[in-house]
Amino acid sequence: MSTRIATVFGGIGQQGSAVVHAILKDGTFTPRAVTRDVNSDSARALVKLGAEVVAANLGDKEAVKKAVTGAEAIFLVTIPFDPSLPEIAQGTNVIDASKGAGVRFVVFSTLPDVSELSKGKYTNAVQSDEKAKVQRYLEASGLADASIATGGFFENVLKPFLGHSWEKTDNGYILPTIMRPNAPTVQTWIGHDMGPAVLALFKQCDSRASEILGQTFVLGSARMTYEDFAAELSQGLGQPIQLKFAGRVGFHAADDMLDAMTEFTFYPGVSIPDPRLEKLGVKTGTVEEFGRTLLKSYLAEL
Repeated sequence: MSTRIATVFGGIGQQGSAVVHAILKDGTFTPRAVTRDVNSDSARALVKLGAEVVAANLGDKEAVKKAVTGAEAIFLVTIPFDPSLPEIAQGTNVIDASKGAGVRFVVFSTLPDVSELSKGKYTNAVQSDEKAKVQRYLEASGLADASIATGGFFENVLKPFLGHSWEKTDNGYILPTIMRPNAPTVQTWIGHDMGPAVLALFKQCDSRASEILGQTFVLGSARMTYEDFAAELSQGLGQPIQLKFAGRVGFHAADDMLDAMTEFTFYPGVSIPDPRLEKLGVKTGTVEEFGRTLLKSYLAEL
């Protein structure tokens, strides 16, 4: 039997690496991880686990063509704020190459069109709007496709932002955040859930085509305010967590995104977790579980 290759763009990044690891664990496909630097420690680690790792800059059409040639399925995530190549160009290069190479199925990591959702009120969230443009291009390409939309990443609490990081108190912690108060948003555990979700689509896109093709699935554990998110983290951690809201950050792309999330409902009409993913066998992790495992380990090392 010939090897079934699944090419994963951003293969050593947060989303792509989650997909690569899920594919390796399952064994149905051989992952081909695409990265700019095949000599990095992360790339070498994937090779040791059994992944193929190839070099490609998404602006290099020949390298992209080689990365998708022979692949049955593709996972595509574009890189925001890349001064050398807008996300729409990154996406169209991969989609065009995939169509030319005869790729059978493409899964794209997407976000909503904030300019459209806000009826032109918030137009600076290019990291979201550009992905929406890529998704529309993919859907018009003739390729069999599905998209996975995400919310705020759980993992963001493990990364200091704008010089702010966790503060220890006498009995717990203070978490600085740029999120807005009392704004219900989708929360997504990328490392836990993106891999199984993409793998479920890869494995069932033929047998359950009517449920998968052309769909935009929403990957999230819950739709909740950040206050509720912190409360569930606290339950898992076993210590109180107090939020410190930073307010506006002065970065238009971030501020417009956060203001839009506060004023408008992202992914209206979709229950979270998405029951369509649950029917495909995807079981999302919980905020409490994240607090009990990754967050507890992270804070123990501070």
